[in-house]
Amino acid sequence: MRATAATRTGTAAGPAGRGTKRKTGADRVRRRRRPRLLIALAVLWTCFTLVQRLLSGRWWVMLVPDLIPPVAFLLVPVLLMLGAGVSGLRRRGGRAERSTPAAAEEPGAHATAGCGDPAAGPGPERAAASAGGPGGPRGAGRPVPWFASRRTALLLVCALALVSACVSWSRNGVRLAALTHHVSSTAGDLRIVSWNTTWWGQDVDKDSFWRTLRAQRADVYLLQEYLHGIDYRQENLRPVDDLARIHREFPGYHVVTRGELITLSRYPVIGSKLVGTGQSVAGRPDAPWLEVYRAVKTLRVDIRVHGRPLSLYNVHIPVQIDPGPQLLSPSVFGMLRDRQRTRTAQFRGLNAELREQRAKGAAALVAGDFNSSPAMGELQELRSTMRDAADSGTDLYPHSWNELVPVLGLWRLDWAFSTGPVTVDRYRFDDMHHLSDHRAQVLEVSL
Repeated sequence: MRATAATRTGTAAGPAGRGTKRKTGADRVRRRRRPRLLIALAVLWTCFTLVQRLLSGRWWVMLVPDLIPPVAFLLVPVLLMLGAGVSGLRRRGGRAERSTPAAAEEPGAHATAGCGDPAAGPGPERAAASAGGPGGPRGAGRPVPWFASRRTALLLVCALALVSACVSWSRNGVRLAALTHHVSSTAGDLRIVSWNTTWWGQDVDKDSFWRTLRAQRADVYLLQEYLHGIDYRQENLRPVDDLARIHREFPGYHVVTRGELITLSRYPVIGSKLVGTGQSVAGRPDAPWLEVYRAVKTLRVDIRVHGRPLSLYNVHIPVQIDPGPQLLSPSVFGMLRDRQRTRTAQFRGLNAELREQRAKGAAALVAGDFNSSPAMGELQELRSTMRDAADSGTDLYPHSWNELVPVLGLWRLDWAFSTGPVTVDRYRFDDMHHLSDHRAQVLEVSL
């Protein structure tokens, strides 16, 4: 009678027990999928950072993924490690719940398992489960893959996240030196402002444009996009002749301009030079303006500051992707290849010029719109051989673009570097009251 009752009780509890087992199995599958998904994401991201590190600046295809906000190279590894930590905490919580005995257990369950005889040992189902037989849980007795171990999987995710963060550390745009940098209390010898004016203030209030420029009270202005246009096609760009207004707004300043680049200096100008591809139009004052615009992307102006020479390089590297209608056509691939060739030629000419300056120990400062973020490989030589002015700033994450859409302010496209007996005492980005999509670089420099 006792065995019969136990059998009936077990039979009645059978469907509920099977439902519980089915639910437990589904939970187990979900728990196994989470670490595998994290591993897949960590592997993909680590592979991307390695490829980006090796090929950025060398292969035109990388111009597209190079558009990624640099801070992503720090945020993604952090998110991966946080995901691994949360997954590990959930696993620990699940174990704690399963280790708690049930508050109410069906009477006769032990009797059913042992047919009412404690000395009879485990019943056939439990024995089958222990042996991994047909009556046991699915997959019991099979070898478990190494990645099925949750702890191993989560440790692997953390390791890959750390590797990717280390590989791309110099490209995440974060300047930890800003946390300990103390701004110099001494005034520099001169104040320099570098700014992409976005078509020379064509679409903004002219009085505000000039008032904002004068308010900078700079000794030297390195300005880009001294031109007007209709759209982003180069054929529709046209030169600007604003020299009369410039001399009226900045009396006593020396002005040097060629193509879209214009440099204003309160100090005497002792020479100028077209760098890199600009040499093709040097000595040709009657060259077509559009040819000059395409060739001249670095303008060197030498000035004398308190008897000491200083070479200033005004730079505007072409944008990596032309935001025109060809983005939606097959010609986009040809455009990317052309942009890669153009940018490479400009960087090669600038780097060659600066290698000569460093060999002579000359004082030089390079500033402008490089259309290159910290994530891009074209800046590698400049960043490794010259002093980044941002080291003298207090911004943890310097960014200069886009001022018109603040939520997109995730990229630093404007840079300043120095070499030789030049010290950047202070460095910052100034908002220019939405007169341009670029913020202005402001430097206090000592010689």
